[in-house]
Amino acid sequence: MSLYGWLDRRYELGPLVRFLQHKEVPVGTHSLFWYYLGGLTLFFFSVQIGTGVLLLVYYQVGEQTSYESIRFITTKVPFGWLLRSLHCWSAHLMIVSLVLHMFSTMLLKAYRPPRELTWVTGFVLFALALGFGFSGYLLPWNELAFFATAVGTDSVKAVPGIGDWLMQVLRGGVDVSGNTLYRFFALHVVILPLATFAVVGVHLLFIQRQGMAAPRGHAASRGMRFFPDFALRDLLIWLLCLLLLASLAVFLPYGPRIPGVEWELGRKANPLAPAYPGIKPEWYFLWVYQLLKEFPPHLLRIEGPQAALAVVTVLMGIWAVVPWLDRRASREQPSPAFTDLGVAAILFIGFLTLEAWDIGGGAAAQPDVRAVARACAILTLIGGFAANALRFAFFRHTWFVFTGAVLLQAALHGLAGLSYLAAGSIGAVAAAVGLVLTRDRPALAGKKR
Repeated sequence: MSLYGWLDRRYELGPLVRFLQHKEVPVGTHSLFWYYLGGLTLFFFSVQIGTGVLLLVYYQVGEQTSYESIRFITTKVPFGWLLRSLHCWSAHLMIVSLVLHMFSTMLLKAYRPPRELTWVTGFVLFALALGFGFSGYLLPWNELAFFATAVGTDSVKAVPGIGDWLMQVLRGGVDVSGNTLYRFFALHVVILPLATFAVVGVHLLFIQRQGMAAPRGHAASRGMRFFPDFALRDLLIWLLCLLLLASLAVFLPYGPRIPGVEWELGRKANPLAPAYPGIKPEWYFLWVYQLLKEFPPHLLRIEGPQAALAVVTVLMGIWAVVPWLDRRASREQPSPAFTDLGVAAILFIGFLTLEAWDIGGGAAAQPDVRAVARACAILTLIGGFAANALRFAFFRHTWFVFTGAVLLQAALHGLAGLSYLAAGSIGAVAAAVGLVLTRDRPALAGKKR
């Protein structure tokens, strides 16, 4: 009597086996690479869970124990430094693969009906991943983590009406203290994992029920069997990424030592010490950090941080409801406008991130702001023109309203010397005019070959 037969008689595995035998992945002129990004994100999340559980064996949360336990892990526990490095590197690589997965879904229009809710659950997973990064940053209880958390939670005060209350809920009081540490620990190891498991389950259920979406205009002429053909390729990519992860953890145990991608323990947090110089958040928050800096303290009777937070909220809200905004894709028609929106989002975030990294500012303690803006503008313009040239060459797109607005803002701010907000206002007006002028064009100026 085989084990499978014994299990099948009790749990009716036959329907599941037949489903796996008939499940296929679309194969067409598009690259299959994009379909591996979701599984790759799940792989890095699994590494996060595994290494996190092992770290919990020695980690002790508390003002008098958190820093000491991390130092004990990295200096006394055999291969403890490697385990922490794997945990940190997998966190950053998970965000990278998640961002690539999200943008590939956007550019391939994989959110079109009936997969709108699959996009929404993916967006929620992205928010949860950011929550993991923010909450886990404080747990070593070192100087950098303490002051970065103080700055990050202080920005919550910009939320109209409930800002102060929300900040105190996060901190467990007025200031960052041991209460904050306990709350972030509970958030990082209990609340967020449970929420993520639930949303991942729903996300995977949607994918299994509806299958993987073929890119618009590239209906699959044939399909690749999910099991074993696609699954084995997926496993091979996981093994390659495990090799990459292990190499990074061994040769760069504390990260590449650039702002937002470093986790050397340093000194223990001291709330009475002066603020840590050059505080910057993790790299995936840098664009928000820089946007807050670009707003003045007061703008049209509104607090500057409130205005910046409102801009971020509106942009993220638009991103979340893209499946309902892109009506042309829902009708299986070309929608280069939303491809342009995705490219513009990359350029917009990239420009602010480069500025936050002080690219082109030299090695001085206080970089030249004008030199930084100029260097970042040049890099953004090069990237934008290259992206649009590729879109025209391969897809015959000629709709560049959103990317044009972002590039105009970068040029006015970095090359002409206008303030970021003034340049952004001109770019927004230019985008609005472009939308009005192109709204009656039947195919929005482009279709794929």
